[in-house]
Amino acid sequence: MSYTNGLRYFKERPVHVACPVCAHRADQKAGKLRKDAVLERPACGLLFRPSECWCIGG
Repeated sequence: MSYTNGLRYFKERPVHVACPVCAHRADQKAGKLRKDAVLERPACGLLFRPSECWCIGG
């Protein structure tokens, strides 16, 4: 595995995230969490940022 492939895998790895409202757990890409991108929960349709969520560290 080359260095760039290792970085790509690190950003694309799945991370378990719990919805702050309905507590449904789903996988999100680690790169999205690091960039603080808006996430949508598939169970309830809630849009939120990881920095605003108590369950991720916001």
